[in-house]
Amino acid sequence: MKMEELLQKCPVCGCPDKKVLRKIQDEHRAHATTKGIICEECGYEFKPKKKED
Repeated sequence: MKMEELLQKCPVCGCPDKKVLRKIQDEHRAHATTKGIICEECGYEFKPKKKED
């Protein structure tokens, strides 16, 4: 996701706050991948736009 997309309000409830869910890759918690971004208020899941090749 681009920064502009992260700063947008939720399309369902209008809340600007979001949670980033991560998947830890090793036992030392040094590396993680993003699982998803959800709205803190209503739980709406933001999906990144797919790039067209």
